[in-house]
This record gives sequence, structure tokens and C-alpha cells, in this order.
Amino acid sequence: MGYLEKILGDNERVVYSTHQHGIVLLGRLLGSLFAFLVFLGLGLTVLIPKADEAGNQVRFIVGVIALCSLVLPLYLIVSAWLSGLRGRDLVRRIWRAVVAGILILAFALIMMLYPGVKATGWIAIVVAIVPAVELVRIFLDWLNERYIITNRRVIETKGIVNKHVRDSALEKVNDVELDQSFVGRLLGYGTVQIITGSDIGMNTFRRISNPVRFKRAMLNAKEGLQATRPEDVVSLGTDVQAAQPGVTEPEPAAAVDIPDMLVELAELHQKGIISEEEFEAKKKELLARL
Repeated sequence: MGYLEKILGDNERVVYSTHQHGIVLLGRLLGSLFAFLVFLGLGLTVLIPKADEAGNQVRFIVGVIALCSLVLPLYLIVSAWLSGLRGRDLVRRIWRAVVAGILILAFALIMMLYPGVKATGWIAIVVAIVPAVELVRIFLDWLNERYIITNRRVIETKGIVNKHVRDSALEKVNDVELDQSFVGRLLGYGTVQIITGSDIGMNTFRRISNPVRFKRAMLNAKEGLQATRPEDVVSLGTDVQAAQPGVTEPEPAAAVDIPDMLVELAELHQKGIISEEEFEAKKKELLARL
């Protein structure tokens, strides 16, 4: 049984499920993929060519190329600064780019100044393992970040090992807003904002795949939930009955004064109109109706 099945309630079923769009995954993978390819390329360039003049020239050229590749880490650092991040938020955003930039600079200078040092190649390959592991982590993190609609609620799940789940009951959803840019419409992604009556107020699902289908599935699930509520069923039955002109409520049975009937029954028995057996049977019937 998966984690999702464990958090579903009785008679609760998944109506629709989606992830963030693949373009989001690509953006997250880009930095680590770049670092992996750079360090792997540096390591192989040091180890594969022969230790001669031609090999050293190849290593020097690759070192210059690696030096030029520092443009990407610098871009990530500057863009984070220009976006207004400061303090811990800035450090949290750029520390990987800073470490990668420093290592690339160090390896590039070593290859340009000391192209014959073989140990540099092995070190570069070992360093390449770090962004490779990061690539796997980012992919698994994206895979476990799901946006789910059930017949009762909207659920957002995150985390590979440590799970974070946030959900909103469909009956508390007041409004749904969908934002799609021109590129988003072409590629099939967008941002959905769910405005609820809970304390959270608003849930924002950014750049999810098929946002139009997600919104439609949620609205259909909410409509289905409202149609099956007991008070709605009772109200519907009352409205249908009222709409049928030929159907009227049955008149309540007239109240019967059983003690008076017992008195009349006794008088009939005394006058001999009814027999003893008839009197006792009718008396028993009337007493049973009290």
C-alpha cells in the first residue's frame, strides 16, 4: 500500500492527480546537470589523453572552456541577488552555485597551469558524484510532489522520506483561479489558486501540468459532493414533490375518540343488539388502538 492510499479516508477515491510540469523539473535539474557534466568532462580530459605535448594542449583548452563555464554559476548568483533575496534566503539559494563555481575555477586553473597532474582527473570524477546524487534527489522530490483531487478534498503531498501533506475540503473551496501565460498554454502548464474558507485562505499550485483539466476535475468533484449531501437529497425530494401538481400530502387520519366508542359499544351490548362474543372482540380491538 502506497503512502497516498494510507491517508485516504473510507470510501474516498482519487479523481485526478498531477505533478508540476516537466519544465519545472528541467529548471531544477539544470544546475546539477551542468556541474555533473563539467566535472566529469574535466576528469576524463585529464585521464584519457596521453601525457605528451598534444595531450597537455587538449587539457589546457578544456581548462579555458571550464573557466568560461563560470558564466552560469555567476548568473545564478546575480539573478538571486537582483530578485531581492537577502540574508539566509540568499544563502539558501546560491550556496550550491558558489561551491560549484569555486571548484570549477580551481580545476580549470590547475588544468591550465599544471596539465600533467593525473590526480586532478580522479578528484574531478569523485566530485562529479555529488551533483549526480543531487540529480537523483531532485527527480525523486519532483516525483513525490503531487497534486491530487479526491471525491472529498484537494491534497498536496511533498517529500521523499519526510512527508508533508496539506489538504482542503472540497466543501470549503469558494473559488478557483487559473493563470496561464502564452508559453504555458503552448506547453500545457499553469498556476492554479484555490481560495478556501479555511484558515489557510489560499493554496497555490505553481506550474502544474494540465491545469485546465485539474480545475475542471476539481469543480466536477465539488459538484458531485454537493449533490450527494443528505440535506440536498431531502431538499431535492421536497422540491420535486412540490413541482408535481397532482401529488398532495396525505391528510392526517381523523382523531378517534375510543372511550366514547367503548361506551356506545357497551350500550349496544346491553340492548342485545350485539352478542357477548362480538362485544368482547370489538372491545379488544378498540383497546389495542389506544
